[in-house]
Amino acid sequence: MRKDTAPAEMRKHTRAPLELPVRIRWHGPLGMLLETAKTIDVSRGGLLIHRSQPCDVPARIWVVFPFEPANAFTPQPETPARIVRMEKDPAGGYRVAVRLEPPGRSVQRSAGQERRSSPRTRLALPIAVRTEGAPWPGESMTQDLSSTGARFETSHIYAVGDTVLAKIPWGVWAQAGEIPGRIVRVEAMEDVPGPAPLAAPERGASAIFTAVAVQWAERETSTAPAKGKSRN
Repeated sequence: MRKDTAPAEMRKHTRAPLELPVRIRWHGPLGMLLETAKTIDVSRGGLLIHRSQPCDVPARIWVVFPFEPANAFTPQPETPARIVRMEKDPAGGYRVAVRLEPPGRSVQRSAGQERRSSPRTRLALPIAVRTEGAPWPGESMTQDLSSTGARFETSHIYAVGDTVLAKIPWGVWAQAGEIPGRIVRVEAMEDVPGPAPLAAPERGASAIFTAVAVQWAERETSTAPAKGKSRN
């Protein structure tokens, strides 16, 4: 290749220079952290964001874009993503490249393996989960929801059979308050970086994200959205 040949564009989707607010959620040592930043450019598959401070690469995050600060307290679906690159901005601060991901990147199950009787809706929403008897819940994000259960990704250590209480501050689930359930499946998530500061097994935290499926207790099924009805 000739030296004067321009390097090929590796990005699959066309970039659009847009400066718009974006909200970022990520795991911190004491729980989920929220931050508002501005984009430099956007594409269908990712965002380039300006931050005043550096950040870890890679890092697991969730974004709301475009974000309206006036609706900051209104729960809304978020997009799973990861930070894939960071570089200093000549004008000051840092330019952070974010790759967007569709919800539900855990292991896909065949029809014969699938045990959930209700249709799943892929939504990344905050979920607070605590084991029975624990005073404080751990904050996680859902991958999908149904009228009989949910699947969420977390660095907290769960075991099949654990009894938990879950709260989802969105739609009909918010009206149900804390929903009792039982952990029915725990699967490792491939190619998802975990939060190293939380790697403390004695505190119930791990550096590896897992996809955890919880089945709502039978007596609470009526509080969840009915099959086929709107979940908004």
